[in-house]
This record gives sequence, structure tokens and C-alpha cells, in this order.
Amino acid sequence: MADTGARKMKLYWFPYYRSVRNIWLIKEMGVEKDFEFIRYKPNDEENPAAVAAYRRDVHPHGTIPALVVPGEGSVLESGAINMYLADRYKKLLPDPKFLKDYYDFIMYGNSTLDEIIEFFYELWMLKTPFSDEKVKKMTDKFDACMDYLATKLEKREFLCGDKFTAADTVLGYDLFSAALFNDGKLLEKHPKIREGYYARLQKRPAFQATIAMA
Repeated sequence: MADTGARKMKLYWFPYYRSVRNIWLIKEMGVEKDFEFIRYKPNDEENPAAVAAYRRDVHPHGTIPALVVPGEGSVLESGAINMYLADRYKKLLPDPKFLKDYYDFIMYGNSTLDEIIEFFYELWMLKTPFSDEKVKKMTDKFDACMDYLATKLEKREFLCGDKFTAADTVLGYDLFSAALFNDGKLLEKHPKIREGYYARLQKRPAFQATIAMA
């Protein structure tokens, strides 16, 4: 049975950040009533008191997301938040035979792909200068990840077979970012991912409702 305690959990979020994963999961599970969504701009120079309070009471590094669970404290990593909530509600969990892939893909998104996406965010959104060698290295790394993902998805609808799970909300965020940056240039060479798996994710009402929150 879902946890429906009176005290709401608080999710600190900001549009297009990794908190997209968390809101998407919550909407997929249909448990929005259990949460207070707090829009928080990290390191907002115009609100130093709010930033100081957030660092003191919620997240020591001042970043998002952060999930505050009454009586338990904060969960700070976006992938960990989704694993925690899926376990708490017993929803969007994989069939036992896909448990290995479930954990692996969540960590793959939260570490390997996040690192790559962060690089291209800095390159294309923040206009940080990088050498051509560095850009090629990270592009090659992204391409290798997409080739690996395409191979794993050859006979599957989703990451853990034909069942949508919390893992899809974690790794799916990286694909959303890749499609968003620089007119989707990163996904141009990967039509199997762009027109297959990612297209399926985009059609989900919970995904569309999450993106609309921006």
C-alpha cells in the first residue's frame, strides 16, 4: 500500500535540472498529493539569505534536487531519490530478472551519462571554451554510450524489458537533455534511440506534464 502519511515530503526543483527525473517519477506513480514542490534556483545571487538557509537546512552544497523526508532528513542524489521513492511506494520497480539492469542503468545515467551531459551543458549553454580534442573525446564517449544503449534495447521497449520503471526516468532525463542542447545535435547519429526509445518516453503523459512545469 502506498505511503500516504499526513506530513508531505518536500522536493526542491528547478526547470530542466536533474529534478526533472524526480517529478517525472512522482507523476508516473500518481502520488503528487504526498509532495510539496518547492521551486528553488540554486546559488541565487539575488537571495543570499535563502541560499544560506538552504545550504544549512536542506543541501550542504546548495544544488538540486533535494528530497526532504519528514523525520528522516534529505536525500540528495537524483537517482537515489527515485530509487528511494520507487521502493517506498512499491511502484515502477523491475521484474526480478531485470533487477541487475535496473540498478546498473540508474547508476549509468546518474554517473556516466550525467558527466557527459554536464560537459555539453557547459560547452553549449554556458559557452565555456574547451579544446577541440576535449570536445571530440566527450562526443566519442556519448556516441559509445548510445551505441551500447541501442544494443541493450534491441529486443526491449524499455530499460528493464517491456515494463517502464524508475530506471527509465533517470536515464531518460539524459536523453531529454541531449535532445534539448544545440538542437539535438548529440542524437543526430543515433536514430534508433531518438526515434525509438526516446520517442516512446516523450509520448508518456507524465513526461509531457513534467516538461510543461518549466
